Amino acid sequence: MLSAHVRHRVLPLVVGLGLLVLGCAAIKMYPGPELPPEKVAVLEIGNVKLFTLDGAPVELTDQKRRLQILPGEHVLRATHNRTGFEEKIITYTFSAEPGHAYRFDVDYDIQRGLSWVPWVKDSADGKIIGGWK
Repeated sequence: MLSAHVRHRVLPLVVGLGLLVLGCAAIKMYPGPELPPEKVAVLEIGNVKLFTLDGAPVELTDQKRRLQILPGEHVLRATHNRTGFEEKIITYTFSAEPGHAYRFDVDYDIQRGLSWVPWVKDSADGKIIGGWK
C-alpha cells in the first residue's frame, strides 16, 4: 500500500510525466504556442480512419497517431479501418479534460451484419465517453 506522502506528492508527478511522454509524440491540433501537458489532452487514434477534428483535416501516419488537443468539446469525422465492414462516415463528439489521455477506436460486430461501433475511452478511468450519429 502506498503511503499518503507517495499518493499526494509522487503519484501526480508520475502521471504528469506519463502525459508529457504521450504528448511529445503527438501532433499539435490547436493554434498558438505549445502548452504544458497539464493544459492539453492527448487523443490516441486506434483502428480508425480519421478525416477531420473540429472541421480541420487530420493527416496521420503509422508513427504519428496521437493528437494534442485543447480541453472542451470536439467533433471527429471518421470511419473504421477494416475491409469488409459497412463503410460509412460517422460524426462523433466528446469532451476532453485538461491533463487527460483518450483513445478513439472501434469495435466490430459480425452478429449485426458486419457493423462497427466507434468509442472514445478516457485512459484514466477506462470510461467510454461521447456519442455518435
